[in-house]
Amino acid sequence: MNDTVKRSAGTDSPGLGGDAPLRVLVVDDDAVDRMAVKRQLARTGISVETGEAEGVLEAIGQLADSAYDCVLLDFNLPDGDGLTFLRGLRSAGISVPVVMLTGQTDPEVVADLVMAGASDYIPKSLLTPERLLQAFSTCCGGNAGVRHRLATPG
Repeated sequence: MNDTVKRSAGTDSPGLGGDAPLRVLVVDDDAVDRMAVKRQLARTGISVETGEAEGVLEAIGQLADSAYDCVLLDFNLPDGDGLTFLRGLRSAGISVPVVMLTGQTDPEVVADLVMAGASDYIPKSLLTPERLLQAFSTCCGGNAGVRHRLATPG
């Protein structure tokens, strides 16, 4: 399922400065959590096109079929964990930026995620539009919508 959220500085056109929307794959087995993530994405003020996957196998299929600018990945999934999935992506040469979204707070797990190639880590309890923009600035800073939103206060 793909949705486009167009909330770009009061315009109805995709992206800002002529760029396409930021393409984000949200991987979480909980539909309510996926909806909450999409709600926060809509509040960032950038144009975002989202894809959704409920687990590892579905996410692999989505990544094989479509290009994404970023993956927002839950740690606990029914058919695997985020760390194993992340390692598999990197082993397969798939370099899409991955931001971990999880309730995991164990510092060793967080360190393992970063060492495995996660671009960032956001505890679900701290998920805000501002925190998403901060993560996107690191992993998707080339997107004009991200650059513009970060440069525009409020």
